Amino acid sequence: MNVSKLRKVLLTGCRVIQALVPAKRKRQIISSLLVVLTLGSSVQAQNGDWQAVENLKPGTRILVKARHRYLCSMEGAADDELVCEGRQHRSLRLSTLKIPRSEIHEVRMLPKLNQTKDAWIGAAIGAGASATAAANNSETARGVNAFFGALAGAGFGALVGTMVPVFQAIFRHSKLIYKQ
Repeated sequence: MNVSKLRKVLLTGCRVIQALVPAKRKRQIISSLLVVLTLGSSVQAQNGDWQAVENLKPGTRILVKARHRYLCSMEGAADDELVCEGRQHRSLRLSTLKIPRSEIHEVRMLPKLNQTKDAWIGAAIGAGASATAAANNSETARGVNAFFGALAGAGFGALVGTMVPVFQAIFRHSKLIYKQ
């Protein structure tokens, strides 16, 4: 499909969506998004709320910023220290870390990684996009081309979907739990 045909298809899709959503509904959606963005960005952990750290469930993945950064799995917390399983600074061996509360600058909770769900979503998106592209670009046997295009797109989409949690872990979209 050349660029001019693709542009026409996308513009037609946009016009259909605009026709389906009334103007009043658009204003509601936009105002709701603005409220969520302004209020959502101001939500943070209370400074010095150690109780939030103590309430974390064992096994929760956390990032602790002290003298060094520790990526570890929560085991427990007391009034004076945090206990988690992770790697010491410049070490490859897993061990139980006991970090004194006085040294901790902040604690962040890392998101749960769900590669299976993301792979299925990627496979569905890839299959749909590839089936559409294959059917539109073929002159004969559109159904067969769409089927094999969907298979190829599903495989590629699953691969891309599997990589999404890896990028989440790299960029660490985390929630601030405690800050000293």
